[in-house]
Amino acid sequence: MHKLVRRVTVIQRLGDENPPRAVAVYKEPSRGRAKVSTLTRPFERGAKHLLKAQIIFGQEALRRHEKSNRRRRDGWLVEGPGNLVESGRRAYNEARKGVPFKLLPKV
Repeated sequence: MHKLVRRVTVIQRLGDENPPRAVAVYKEPSRGRAKVSTLTRPFERGAKHLLKAQIIFGQEALRRHEKSNRRRRDGWLVEGPGNLVESGRRAYNEARKGVPFKLLPKV
């Protein structure tokens, strides 16, 4: 279901003498209590962006490593430092999204 749909209700008619009855076919499960307090929500968001940045760094470094090896023999050794710098740049740009007020410049 789409996230805007909370409930689907079907109205059943049982006959002329009985009143129509509403039956809920789908009902979104209740969310319950909030898992993060209001005061710590910005910190949680920032921590999540830092974790995503670490994942992006690892994936990007691995992708560049494999690409360097496809291009030439022992290419990972020659292009290794440049690959790490570029992977770090991508991760840094993801980590900036978690900082309030856009303090860090884009690189």
